[in-house]
Amino acid sequence: MTGEFADAIEAFWLEWPQLRKDIEKELTARDYGSGTDRLTDLVEAIDPGLEWDLMQGIDARHALCLSAASDPALRPVTEQWVRGSPGRDSAWEYHPARIPVPAAAPLTVGEIRIQPQDVSVVIEPDQTREELNLTIGHPDFGALDEVLQLQVAFRLLDDLLGEDAMEVWIGSVDVVPHSLGWGVPLLDLPEAVGLLIASSTGRQWEYVDLDDPDLGESRLYINRALKRVDYLDFTFAVIVSIEIPSEDRVLVREVEKDLAATLGSEGVIYAHRVFGDFTVLYAYVGEEVSEEVRSLAERWTPNVYEIRVEPDAGWDVYEEMR
Repeated sequence: MTGEFADAIEAFWLEWPQLRKDIEKELTARDYGSGTDRLTDLVEAIDPGLEWDLMQGIDARHALCLSAASDPALRPVTEQWVRGSPGRDSAWEYHPARIPVPAAAPLTVGEIRIQPQDVSVVIEPDQTREELNLTIGHPDFGALDEVLQLQVAFRLLDDLLGEDAMEVWIGSVDVVPHSLGWGVPLLDLPEAVGLLIASSTGRQWEYVDLDDPDLGESRLYINRALKRVDYLDFTFAVIVSIEIPSEDRVLVREVEKDLAATLGSEGVIYAHRVFGDFTVLYAYVGEEVSEEVRSLAERWTPNVYEIRVEPDAGWDVYEEMR
């Protein structure tokens, strides 16, 4: 195990054999104390932005879930954490994100109690991004402000789908303070997500014409359906700038082939952007090949005039372009 989080993750799992016994006693007594306090300390030692949950397991009695708390830059950390785990047994299983709640539980907000089975949803597939855009409705949403409405909606989705499925397969979410007669019950959403997963390709390329005030007009060719969770080890953004007239595509294709060969299974090319006299290739790579990618500049000088390789664990560059 390597990286800046390795020592704290190793310390977590070294202490876990005794800690799990303490937590099991607290779960039995329904009285949290020193065990869960220590769990909090160990998780915060990995990163203060992480959150933990103790839940009913899928195959074991208990599930310990480590959550990135909607911070995509921390999702690779929770993956590294679960890879270091001792593996599932009859008592415990471990997950790098919150898992679905086994039974849809009502949400109480002040004096309002929202039953998931009473919530309706309109589902609009986005084929380009391979996501589902949602409009969620319930009459009691009208008693909540807009921020709280969204918080309740996301909590319902989190409980129903689990954290990863919600982040990966759900696009935009709108909330309305009434039932949606033309919608379906929210509890039917997992089936729709399952159908989307079964049909998804992760490859939906699209041309987009852009006009930048500084760089001028360009055409972007981007894979909008790339799923971050499939490439959690690729935490470095690569931007390759090639000086060449836009009508001469041969050299660009050769550089792209060379980049793909250099990456192998340790990277993914997700876009290129064509300007009048230069083209830019975009990719994500793992740390192991990040230095090797820079060697393209030597092989393709002077046409490849800049290669930037920068940490981007949250895939901010991709999301901004997408």
